[in-house]
Amino acid sequence: MATPTEKELSDNLEKIRADLASLTASVKALAAESAGIQSALKEKVTATARQAMNKGEQVLHQAEEMGSEALQAAHRQASQAVDTVEGQIRQNPFAAVLIAAGIGFAFGLINRK
Repeated sequence: MATPTEKELSDNLEKIRADLASLTASVKALAAESAGIQSALKEKVTATARQAMNKGEQVLHQAEEMGSEALQAAHRQASQAVDTVEGQIRQNPFAAVLIAAGIGFAFGLINRK
């Protein structure tokens, strides 16, 4: 069996060093790419969170406007109903008194039992 010569050992050692240098460069490049991907992902998540927050604020504002409009409409309808009832009482005061008395009598009977 032949023993490796110093030249062969030196050549093999140089090949190993070159392979290690290449591997080190590849790991550094991979780490740099990974950092870039993480940064891009962080930016994307932040932008998406901002969009979601803005959309939520828009929905809340629209709901607020709709609620205000509904409240105003209910107020108008209630005012119209009161005005209508007052008009009917002014036109027919005797009938209004009889209806009120009848309703009071009915409530009295219901509460008695």
